[in-house]
Amino acid sequence: MLQRARRRAQGATCPVLFVQDDVCTMTSIPAETFDWAVACFLCCVLPAEVQDQALARIRRVLKPRSGFCLLEMVYSKDRSLRRRQDFFAPFVEKVYGARFDRNTLDHVKRTPGLTVTGTRFIKRDTYLLIEGRRG
Repeated sequence: MLQRARRRAQGATCPVLFVQDDVCTMTSIPAETFDWAVACFLCCVLPAEVQDQALARIRRVLKPRSGFCLLEMVYSKDRSLRRRQDFFAPFVEKVYGARFDRNTLDHVKRTPGLTVTGTRFIKRDTYLLIEGRRG
């Protein structure tokens, strides 16, 4: 995925830096380095017990008044879709390590220094986009 992202970034109108590091430590990244943090399906693959730690590290590497965007899978409120999710949940967890019940929004709201500025669903009510700022 990094290789694909690097190809796409070649046409960017702003500097793009790719870093591969453990989100729970981010030891290779100095504090207040980035203007934006974007993570797709990160927290839904992290165990609940390390989500707060990972979000605190994301906050640490963001510059003051910078932004973040998280895209996460969540359980649908639609009963029929929820049944399908329940059916596929063991497969999704085994193959991707992802779960629909990670409650990432609650974790973000509890992270000191991060403020949620908006949420919206993409593709029905299963992909939750969480947008926010570092205070």
